[in-house]
Amino acid sequence: MADKTLKVIREATEADLRLAESQISAILAIAADAIISLDDRLRITLFNEGAEAVFGYSQSEIIGQALEVLIPSRFRTTHHKHVAEFAASPTAARKMGERQEIFALRKDGTEFPAEASIAKREIAGKQIYMVVLRDVTERKRAEAALARANSELEERVAERTRELRSEIHRREEAQAALIQAQRMEAFGQLTGGVAHDFNNLLTIVTGNLELLGDQIKDGVPRTYLKRAADAAEMGAALTSRLLTFARRRRLSPQVLDLNDLVLGLTELLKRSLGEPITLTTMLTGDLWSTRADPSEVENALLNLAINARDAMPCGGTLIIETRNVAVKSDGTQGDAKPNPGDYVLVSVTDTGEGMAPEILERAFEPFFTTKEPGRGTGLGLSTIYGFAEQSGGHASISSEIGKGTTVNLYLPRANAEAGPIRDGKADAVPLSENGEVVLVVEDNPEVRELTLQRVEGLGYVALEAEHGPAAIRILESGAEVDLILSDIAMAGGMSGYDVARWASLHRPEVKVLLTTGYAAEESKADQSQPAGSQILRKPYNRSELAVALRDALRS
Repeated sequence: MADKTLKVIREATEADLRLAESQISAILAIAADAIISLDDRLRITLFNEGAEAVFGYSQSEIIGQALEVLIPSRFRTTHHKHVAEFAASPTAARKMGERQEIFALRKDGTEFPAEASIAKREIAGKQIYMVVLRDVTERKRAEAALARANSELEERVAERTRELRSEIHRREEAQAALIQAQRMEAFGQLTGGVAHDFNNLLTIVTGNLELLGDQIKDGVPRTYLKRAADAAEMGAALTSRLLTFARRRRLSPQVLDLNDLVLGLTELLKRSLGEPITLTTMLTGDLWSTRADPSEVENALLNLAINARDAMPCGGTLIIETRNVAVKSDGTQGDAKPNPGDYVLVSVTDTGEGMAPEILERAFEPFFTTKEPGRGTGLGLSTIYGFAEQSGGHASISSEIGKGTTVNLYLPRANAEAGPIRDGKADAVPLSENGEVVLVVEDNPEVRELTLQRVEGLGYVALEAEHGPAAIRILESGAEVDLILSDIAMAGGMSGYDVARWASLHRPEVKVLLTTGYAAEESKADQSQPAGSQILRKPYNRSELAVALRDALRS
């Protein structure tokens, strides 16, 4: 009976074992991961179909082989060390991901990244190992692709951010340039309007001082007259600077070689700078010609040299450089550079104290100065700015505290060859040659009276008209007139331009000389000035009037 019971138990156990073996075989067959069993000498005793697919070996090829055939040679030493540590540790199993990434070796010699779990059991006094290994090549490839995509995305975001920042900076610069241009234009309109009345007043002052000077011979009163005349000349110079800044003053442009002009000024500049300051010139040999008013260029360089001297009280270096500049269009125009085109650039650089940003921002404003009261008018840089803009060029300034300042004057390139610079000064005051008749047209009674005296004092016969219609009536009457001397802006409904045009149609033999102290009218001269007429700017002295009358009669 006992034997029969043992037999039943044995048969049941064997059936259970066969069932378990069948289940394990099924699991091994369907598992996608490689399942490998190793004996105590790390020889392969089990190699499922998943392992065959992963490594490329068949079971008949691999069973009995050392595990090393599945490990790249460069990792074998490290692998033996890890296995020995695992065998000696109390840990029975390590799961996937608990240790660092490993690499396995296929039959064809290619390596691939893998993750592995390992367990150990002691059976009949011997250690056996079970390894489950998963090929993670595709996952690593996907992770790498994702990392690349993220990196590219981050780079694109960073690049776009840089572009947006650059665009914001460009727009801020353009907005600042627009505000600055509008501010300068407002200053120009203000100063241009002031010049009209101021020039008329100066004309009266200087003219009467001249007439009074002809009658006073005593030494002391003449000294007083000279002081008053010098002050009036300073006022005239101030008005001239205002008009230059406002871009309302008529310039006398000529084709220039800036190298010659700079070299001609060198000696004067050295005397103005003094010994502690070293003057250096860097002149381009193949410099283009430019078209500008030579006196204004000289004034600009002299003003910049004096400013540099004041910024270097303990001495330093002043560098004047010329070069050719071709400005390309980038779709934006800020205040820092001129419009696209070819320019001749003259730069004046000092090694002085430099300017703070808030000072630099206002450097070109008229009447703005950091000098002590009485040492500067604040019109030097503003005059240079206005001259450059009116000449079709540009002026810019850069500065840094403790390092110095650079002012760049861009003047447009001329197509013609450079010509000589004329000084435009007469050697003596020319008088009337044949007692010519001059019709003085002026709506300001005091200016008209003064002008009549001046004209008669030069030997001419003077007629007067208080406005344009009165002048036309005199001309229509058939009165003998050789020259019309007329103000431009007048009451009565007719300007000096209207009088000149009427004369050119009805009395073409009569010459015309126009005068003005009104900046806005002078700025329109190129469009409104009739052919053959000339313009004399107020305030003018006796000599300038004499030369202008002579030139107009000879024209």
